Amino acid sequence: MNPQKKSITHQQAEEQQLSQHDQQTQPSSAHEFASVEEMLRHDARDTHVPPAIVRRLEQSVRQLPPSPRRPWWRRILGGPRP
Repeated sequence: MNPQKKSITHQQAEEQQLSQHDQQTQPSSAHEFASVEEMLRHDARDTHVPPAIVRRLEQSVRQLPPSPRRPWWRRILGGPRP
């Protein structure tokens, strides 16, 4: 057998083993997102929020002051009242 051909097949075998190893180490459920917003929606859909956190968040929202009747920019710049 030609020594050059033998070294080429040996290199090919090594490359094939490396590519198989890379494929095995990468997660099979990888997902590529088009935007950050899409990634956040996916994460929010798949993440369970503990009930204690939900209760604390609802309680905090209830303690917020009511929103002003007019937007801040209309108060500063003027404009028709609702």
